[in-house]
Amino acid sequence: MRTSERHHLKDNELALALRQANDWATTNRRNITGLIAGIIIVGGAVGGYILWRNSVDDKATAMLGQAMVIETARVVPPAPAPALVPSENATPGAPSVSLQPPGTYPSERAKLDAALPKFLAAADAYPSTEAGRSARYQAGSVLVGLGRFDEAVAQYDRVIADGTGLLAQMGRLGKAEAQLRASKYDAAIASFKELSERSDLNIPKEAMLLELARAYKLAGKNDDARKTLNQIVEQHADSPFAAEARQELDKLQS
Repeated sequence: MRTSERHHLKDNELALALRQANDWATTNRRNITGLIAGIIIVGGAVGGYILWRNSVDDKATAMLGQAMVIETARVVPPAPAPALVPSENATPGAPSVSLQPPGTYPSERAKLDAALPKFLAAADAYPSTEAGRSARYQAGSVLVGLGRFDEAVAQYDRVIADGTGLLAQMGRLGKAEAQLRASKYDAAIASFKELSERSDLNIPKEAMLLELARAYKLAGKNDDARKTLNQIVEQHADSPFAAEARQELDKLQS
């Protein structure tokens, strides 16, 4: 076959393929248009969701940041206002005015009282974000500092239920500490025991055993405390917590 004939056949094959493709596109134009529109809509929806998610995260982080600024503020006793020259309109016996330095609080309690609603607002407004869950954990910590232990436990329970990983573990630890501070020893013992038996805990097992022994001791269960401390010494002899366990054993035996 001559070269010209081969080129002619290839040209015919190409023309036929192009015509078939054009016929298919014409027949399925509506389907193609719908498919492209669907891709654009889905792409737009995904992009919109990502933008919305980022916006939500930014707002949650901003609210958490505002609360943290208060919680980490300095405690400074208010300074007395400078003495004023008495005037004829001055009220006899009026109390002196104290000046609080900007960005400070007169007491630790005043600071915690101011921070708590900020943390709760962030947690309630954005409960599904990491910043919102962190705000709820911080609210539990503030409530412990205020001595409102039952409310703290309720916040920690929500952290545990809604979170995973380290934050949920911190929530469990915070809950156990709140129960212990509230003198609910049986509940605290159960919480610390559960923590000491978990295999997914990022906190050393012997650290939880030491807390468990402390809970036993506060509950007046010295035999259980002694048994737990011996477990630390025998099973975790190389741990830095073993030295503290030995000291606690000496206190129990004295």
